[in-house]
Amino acid sequence: MDKEDKGMAKEFSRMFLILPEIKELLSQNKKKELKKLFYHYEPIEAVEILKEFNLKDRVSLFSSWDVDFAAGVFEKMDKDDQVELLGAFDETRKGEILDEIAPDERVDFFEQLPEKMVTRFLAIMEKEEAQDVRELMKYDKNTAGGRMTTDFAQIEEGISIEEALKTLRETAKDLEMIYYIYVVDRRDKLLGVVSLKDLIMAEPEKKIDEVIHTKLITIPIDMDQEIVAKRIAKYDFLALPVVDNEQKMKGIITVDDLIDVIREENTEDMYKFGAAGKHTEDYLSTKPFTIAKHRMTWLSILVITGFVSSIMLERFPFTLKKWLPLAFFVPLLMGTGGNAGIQAASVMVRSLATGEVRLRDIWRVIKKEFLIGIMIGVGLGLLTLIRAFTLQISSPLYPLALTVGLTMIATVTIATSLGAALPIIFEKLGLDPAVVSGPLITTVVDITSLLIYFEIARRILGFG
Repeated sequence: MDKEDKGMAKEFSRMFLILPEIKELLSQNKKKELKKLFYHYEPIEAVEILKEFNLKDRVSLFSSWDVDFAAGVFEKMDKDDQVELLGAFDETRKGEILDEIAPDERVDFFEQLPEKMVTRFLAIMEKEEAQDVRELMKYDKNTAGGRMTTDFAQIEEGISIEEALKTLRETAKDLEMIYYIYVVDRRDKLLGVVSLKDLIMAEPEKKIDEVIHTKLITIPIDMDQEIVAKRIAKYDFLALPVVDNEQKMKGIITVDDLIDVIREENTEDMYKFGAAGKHTEDYLSTKPFTIAKHRMTWLSILVITGFVSSIMLERFPFTLKKWLPLAFFVPLLMGTGGNAGIQAASVMVRSLATGEVRLRDIWRVIKKEFLIGIMIGVGLGLLTLIRAFTLQISSPLYPLALTVGLTMIATVTIATSLGAALPIIFEKLGLDPAVVSGPLITTVVDITSLLIYFEIARRILGFG
């Protein structure tokens, strides 16, 4: 269950108002009344209210519900709660719940379990449902095959509109979505699609072949989930069909799958961009040592890279000794350059993710960011120059002010160009652009700004 869903349920759940009534009905074992009571609420609301009961009472509540409602509640529970609850059910109820869960949700659940537990659960399921799980688990969870559901509306070519509607009435209860109905041949090859609206408006005696749309947007079964999300967002459909190499219909990807993918990808990118290591499902329950281990890797790399900055300072001891005021501006220049680089990198990572910027645009991006960097650099350079003039020192102020002003312009210009270019270069190399993290950009710009600073100082202040 997603954290956003849990927060929403807790904040808005109407069921807390009837909590005393639920407890009273439970104590009297009035299952019919409980079933009727929960009928007016959503599964997500039931999930939050379950936290108010012990395991025995949870089992009692599940036994009072219809299997479809029980499965809907189960799908939205935390994995640990799901495993605990299944362990308390009898074999019959356990099998019913597992059979009723949506195929994609069921596979997501099974993929988090030990192999022995998966085998045990599959043994108590219906053969068809168990086979469906085995088939879906063959695909990488980060591909279309791993994300798709096999519960979709499907009819064969050649039948009439009336026959198609009759088929839908018989099968709709078990399907995740019936707005799109996919037409296939006898070998399950996808021929076209028709909307439920089109079926309702068509004459009953017409053949399905007369109303289907044959210009299809399909998703290859091995397509990466991030590309799938972009494709669904681009065409603005509620679902898209997933096909294999022979164009056989294998499943559908729905909008709710898209939302999950976007949330996961954004979370992953945020962690990478902050160099915070691997994302953990539940921060509060994760051990501090585990989080520290994930973060330590990147921090160690950044520290080692940061040693270069120290080496740079060691190379110019005479410069800093003779012109001590130069040291006053080192933190300012490094910090501003790093911030400018992060700004550009953040924009570029987002633009690459949405498809707004592509690999072929790299030179256009660099030119644009170079101009942006100059504009920003000139403004910040003037501020820095003014600050240099306010220093109460006996040394000549004009060379110092000119040095820090020019360095600020150069540093910000190069930082914005680097911040924009590196994500595109990483994408070109087949790496995740989000790896160009804020700390990484900052470290690279720190080194660059010191090189620029001391080189300008050497030329203007006359150091050899």
